[in-house]
Parts: sequence; C-alpha cells; structure tokens
Amino acid sequence: MVASAVSNDLNLSNKVLFRGVPDSCSSEEVSALLQKFGPVECICYEKGKGGGSAEFLFCGSAESAEEESKRPNSSLVLAGQRVEIVRGAPRWEGSTDTGAFQQAFVTPKVSMDPLDTVIVRGQTSAAAIGMVAELAKSRTTTLVIWDRHHKPKDEVKVANLPKKIFKETFSEQEPDKEVMKRAGDYFPVGAPKCALVHLAEEKLKVATELAKPLSKVNDLMDFCRHNHLETMSNFNAFKIYQEWIHANRACTFVLIPPKLCYEWDDDLATCTTGSRRIVRGDPARRRDGSGWTLGLQMTHSAAAVNAALASATIMSVVTADDATRSNLAGRCLELSMPVFSTWTQGTK
Repeated sequence: MVASAVSNDLNLSNKVLFRGVPDSCSSEEVSALLQKFGPVECICYEKGKGGGSAEFLFCGSAESAEEESKRPNSSLVLAGQRVEIVRGAPRWEGSTDTGAFQQAFVTPKVSMDPLDTVIVRGQTSAAAIGMVAELAKSRTTTLVIWDRHHKPKDEVKVANLPKKIFKETFSEQEPDKEVMKRAGDYFPVGAPKCALVHLAEEKLKVATELAKPLSKVNDLMDFCRHNHLETMSNFNAFKIYQEWIHANRACTFVLIPPKLCYEWDDDLATCTTGSRRIVRGDPARRRDGSGWTLGLQMTHSAAAVNAALASATIMSVVTADDATRSNLAGRCLELSMPVFSTWTQGTK
C-alpha cells in the first residue's frame, strides 16, 4: 500500500472492530479490556455474537489497540481466547452511501507475482497516480499516458504554451497508438498477464452546483457537454486498444469516481455519462470468451486507499482463471474492504 498516505487517512478514525470474543463474555468485560488503551465512548456488542465495534475518545487509543493486536504475544485475551482488533474506516470525505463507514480497515492481499504489461490512460488524479506507483512497485511493466485539463486563467505557464492543432480526423489518437506500439515491444512469457486501465474523469460537473438548474439551461447543457467528453474517452479507449487487448487476452478496467456510483443517476448533468453503462455492455468480449471488461467503483475520495484497492483488484483479476474473469466481466466492483458484519463473523 501507499503506506504513509494510508496512515494519514487512518489517523482520522477512533473506531475499532473486534472479533474472537468468547460467548461467555459480556460487553462490560470487553469494555474493560479496551479501556486499557484509553477512554471508550461507546461499544456495540451483543453477548454470544463473538464480535462488535467500539469508539474511543481519542484516535491514538484506537491505534494503540490495533498495534497491540498485531503482536504475537498480545495481551488482548478474554477467558483464555485471543481477541483480534482492527481499525474501522473513518468517515472519508466524499463517501457514498454504500457502507464506506462500516468497513474494517484491512490491508488488501497483493499478489507477489507481477503482471506482464499494464497500460494506464485517462484523467490524472491522486488515486490514479498512487495506483500506478503500486503497479510499478510490483515490478509490473506499466505504460502511462495522462490526460489533464489545463486552466489557462489559473496557470500562467499553461496560457503561454502553443496549442497543438489536429488537422486530420482521429489524429488526436496518435499518442495512444504510440503507447500501444510501445506495449507491443514487451513479450510475455507463457500465458499473457496484461491489462488496460482507463481512468474516468473525477471532476465531473453536477447539476447541484446550480441553484435552479432547469432555469439555467445553457449552463446545464455546458455541464452535460463537459461530462459527455468522458463517455467519448471511454469509447476511444476500446476503439484504439482493441487490437492489443485481443492479442494479449487482456482485461480492461475502468476506474469510476464516487459521483458515478449509482446505476440510475438522478443528477441531470451526470446521468448521461456512460462509464458504468459501457462496462455493463462488456464491449470487448469475443466468441472465445476473452476481452473482459470490469469497472472499479470508488466509494470515497481517500486517494491512497483507492489506489491500494484498485491495484490489488487489478492484479487479482488478471491472474485469475478465465471462468472467474468471465463471471466478473460486465460488472462494477466496489473498491471496499470487508464490511463490519462480514469481518466480525470471519475467522482469523
């Protein structure tokens, strides 16, 4: 993971989840055990359930409890049975209502076997940069082509740069084609383990930015046009790279921002953005079953966490068998950690 950045995000959490509590222990006994690390504001535990959650008064207390749980000779023991503790996810900025606050903060398992080649293209963002860093650290050959919106009014140096004029139709696709050509220089050994990752625009325009959107038709349509460029960028990714995708039996991933987390968006400006619908269409599939397309749906704006989850998911899916990839294709996978109920009922 991007350790330092993830640690900064986690420092905002005073919540812990615990499991492994013997059936005979009461909530008072669990509370007494946790209070060794600091004052406990509240505890949610039902006798006999084996696990629950608690909130400390201070975030540092939650951190200390988790660190103690990681020790081989941990003192977190009730009735001779060891109790396991992890931090609960904080209320990250931009969280959707998909249960982000109910997640256990568990480090995703990353495959030690690197992929062959991954092409990353699309809008630059903190999560995207972190994801690329994670892939590169795994010794995966990673080729990147960034797309970034420049604002001449705010960036003086950008205002003075000459703009490139494309005189021929589709000539703006040449940078992508050059990256695809470079990717062809790397030959995998054995079955190819390759992926294309399209990074969807995170800074989409939303109708809620307007006080009365229906009375400001021109502004609303400008928002729709801005967002529609993302749909076109998605189509371009499949159009340009389809030859490379099929030649290498590669998986295609679309990293989708939290704003597009709903199947049927009720925002007038983003409802026409087709990122999720394109994934559902699974447009690169062939008769032999290859050409898998999956969506990676972010549920909050914690960039380091999204980067770690996205890279781990990409490596896991690409190294899976064809049956697993076929089962996941056409779906938008939520980038999340185990939810409260799942983790507390699990075994160590």
